[in-house]
Amino acid sequence: MSFTITVKQELNRVRAERPCCRTAQLAAMFRAAGSFHIKGRERYGLEASFRLSATARSAVALVKSFQLPVEIRVREEKRLRRHKCFEIYLEGGSRFVQFLNEIGILSDGMSLRKTTPPRVIKRQCCRSAFLRGAFLAGGSVSEPGSSAHLEICAGGAAFLATVREAATGLDISLSKSVRRQRGFVYAKNLQVVRDFLVRTGAHEAALKFEQQAIMAAVREDANRRANCDHANAARCSRAGARQVRAIKALRRSGAWDNLDPGLLEVAELRLLHPSMTMMELGLKAAPPLSKSAVNHRLRRLLEIAGRGPAGNKQAR
Repeated sequence: MSFTITVKQELNRVRAERPCCRTAQLAAMFRAAGSFHIKGRERYGLEASFRLSATARSAVALVKSFQLPVEIRVREEKRLRRHKCFEIYLEGGSRFVQFLNEIGILSDGMSLRKTTPPRVIKRQCCRSAFLRGAFLAGGSVSEPGSSAHLEICAGGAAFLATVREAATGLDISLSKSVRRQRGFVYAKNLQVVRDFLVRTGAHEAALKFEQQAIMAAVREDANRRANCDHANAARCSRAGARQVRAIKALRRSGAWDNLDPGLLEVAELRLLHPSMTMMELGLKAAPPLSKSAVNHRLRRLLEIAGRGPAGNKQAR
């Protein structure tokens, strides 16, 4: 089961408690996946098709809260691959016309509206419900751990403009684009995707994105530390090898016998422990030396050997 279906299953469990929220969610669902029919003799019809049975059941429950009869049909799609579509169908007279006006399909003058009236998404709770309905009817989202991507591809340009307006009212920024001559709105920012899921009620899905983000941050930090440790070890190894070569050159020269006892001690420690850090070498000395003292003496040895900046080959 894809993550999009998981999110939609969770959203279908969200209950719109207020009548205004039920109106907003149905308005989005019918705008995104529905079609309007004029039957004649002042009778009208409205149908919507959904891929998930749970989404169809949610729509039926919302419609029944308006005390309207609704019919459910199951149709088998044979394009590309066989799957079932779940259709809900409504038909009626004056009470049904009032419902169509409430969800913004018909205007107050009983003409067909091309846009959703602003009153449908006037409140914050209604905006969340509207976005939930839009995603249930035509939304998709990427798997946690992959590149963040959420989109809604349904309805016409006017409907998608209302979706963006509702999202903006909740401080969610959705971009718009066109694919194969069909418009859609989308978000590719992980924080925006999480905010959308939280606002619409998919808290478990948002938590999965949060967990993946934390895990990615931990992996990045671990890799950075490992790379840093590896780089430090490589630098220490190169420095130690250079120091060993210089000290061996000193032993072959007459400068070795003239070395100061402190320099001689550090030189012998470095020959015995070529891969140790300066701090570890300092602990081996008697008495122990600080890292700064070991570094200073090793630099003096390099200078005496003619490998350092001073180029002085005499022991002082």
